[in-house]
Amino acid sequence: MSNNDQLVLDALFRDIVKFYSSSQTSIITLNAITAAITELECPTEDFKMELTTVCDIIKNSQPRMFPIDNLIILLEKELQEKDYFSDKDIDARKTAVTKIIESLEERLNDDMNELANQGVKHIEDGDHIILHSVEEGAELLLPEAKRMGKNFEVLILRQDLVKTKQVINILDTAGIKYTVVPEWDLIHFFDKVNKLFIGAYALTVDGKFVSDSGTSNIVSECHIHKVPVYLFAPTLEITNTFSRDQNIYLKDESVSESGSDYNLISHSSDIVSLDLVDHIITEKGAIDKSKLAEYCTV
Repeated sequence: MSNNDQLVLDALFRDIVKFYSSSQTSIITLNAITAAITELECPTEDFKMELTTVCDIIKNSQPRMFPIDNLIILLEKELQEKDYFSDKDIDARKTAVTKIIESLEERLNDDMNELANQGVKHIEDGDHIILHSVEEGAELLLPEAKRMGKNFEVLILRQDLVKTKQVINILDTAGIKYTVVPEWDLIHFFDKVNKLFIGAYALTVDGKFVSDSGTSNIVSECHIHKVPVYLFAPTLEITNTFSRDQNIYLKDESVSESGSDYNLISHSSDIVSLDLVDHIITEKGAIDKSKLAEYCTV
């Protein structure tokens, strides 16, 4: 696969996470790989190369995206143990690999269901919760808490229009009461809100997490004003790599507006210290951020 193909897939990843959490993006990716394997036409001897190419593309994405990154590593390990089913014909290889992918998808779905069960324990009647992006809190926890009859409100911080619209759609569907304000207006609402819910693309062993651009400012402001910060993530998002290795994408674009021409530089994601996070909630419940490496599943 060419460098241009890598760039195209990287951009696709960055677009998808505007609409879905990194966990749901991982499910979508696994389904896409399964469909591609089913449609793949190649000589039997090239099957391994085609698989390793796809795996490498995903692991080298900008930014790196978890849980899919860890799921691909687990897939590779199992394929290596079975020598990529080299004793089988092409159709049997396709079937065998698809079954592994289906088991990984089932594992992630089970983890997400349990994360929802653990997460709703941290939502109480009277809560006024801050959200700013489509992550596990918006997709899973709040709709489930609403179904359980819990009475709470949400303050949506408007940043990227696409992300904000998707959060609104989720809350509207669940019948959750919300207010939308510009991110910079948060300072006027600290007398009303009592929790910040965030997600992550990755939690790294050097005590950092990677998340949507703009997360750092919001987390820092809530930390200063002593609003508890809750990070919800499956343990498959924990990586034994460091924050500096997460392939953060740097966009440099030419902009022309209001008679001015300039280059606008922006990063795809924020890297934030877990020191600013009060609670990390996984499918295993609350975990100690000082023992993050113990929860690495890969």
